Amino acid sequence: MPRLAASLVLSTTPLATQVELVRRLEAGGFDRVFFGEAWREPVVPMTAALLGTSTVGVGSAISQIYPVHPVVVAQQAAQLDELAPGRFSLGLGLGASFVVERWFGVPYDRPLRRAREFADVVRGVLASPEEGPFTYSGELFSVTRYRLPFAETAVRVPVHLAAVGPAMQTLAGEVADGVVVGALHSERTMEQTVARLGRGAARRGRTLDDLTIWYYLACCVSTDPDRARAMARRSLVYLAQYPHYRAVYAEEGFAAEAETIAQLVRQKEMDRAEREVTDEMIGRFAIAGTVAECRDQLRRYAGYPGVPVLHLIPFRMDEAEVQESFRLAAELAR
Repeated sequence: MPRLAASLVLSTTPLATQVELVRRLEAGGFDRVFFGEAWREPVVPMTAALLGTSTVGVGSAISQIYPVHPVVVAQQAAQLDELAPGRFSLGLGLGASFVVERWFGVPYDRPLRRAREFADVVRGVLASPEEGPFTYSGELFSVTRYRLPFAETAVRVPVHLAAVGPAMQTLAGEVADGVVVGALHSERTMEQTVARLGRGAARRGRTLDDLTIWYYLACCVSTDPDRARAMARRSLVYLAQYPHYRAVYAEEGFAAEAETIAQLVRQKEMDRAEREVTDEMIGRFAIAGTVAECRDQLRRYAGYPGVPVLHLIPFRMDEAEVQESFRLAAELAR
């Protein structure tokens, strides 16, 4: 079975239960489990997951870069690697503008410059045990002679960058070890993404072979195919709230549907919003059905570069549905 990863973005599921879900995915043969910074910060869940497992990779996808200094994130990454050597990966991303500005009270400005400098500082700090105290003077961040005090050698944590737009994808190819591609894409958009990553990698004398592509897939698994499709509708409604995903819907010919869904969500008419999600949208953007059906649907991504990440979005799902979905999804890597 090809490599397979999963994403946990669980706002209400207790941490102990999340660790049990990660253990289930580990036993099922998953390569890596990602935690996102949405409603919860990811460091505590990732720490619990690393302590509660022995082989599966654990990573952030993503840690938001606006509300924190990169030295702090580098310290966190180094300590997670110390806790479970070789199993942690760091994913960095901008986050949504309305989250950054409403929750954190930070202007959503200069995203490309911020991402570049953030990645540079993180890499410099992680290398400081070998290369000496790190100093950096950027337009947004500065560091004066900082060295990780608890590491004897450079900390080799893969740094991935979440990238939806063309400029960010090119930047990821240049400065990161890999890229996290959001849950909405097509063969056409993936071809464009790969080309941009290649151009970015060439700026540093690298090739695509030096990068790992993690592409998300909205995934809804149930013993009842109709329930799985209903869950997929909720997932696609959730994604339509975000401007960058509405742009992808539009590029793929679903601009009117996406705008209608987003408007209904703003009006808190969720049932009507779900009815606007067409079967064509589910077939284009989601993996939905029984274990056997989802396994068959995954085959259409066999030609994609990189590693699929099953994104089980617990939007308007009760805890029993969350548990069942993850329990069944764990069988997909077998």
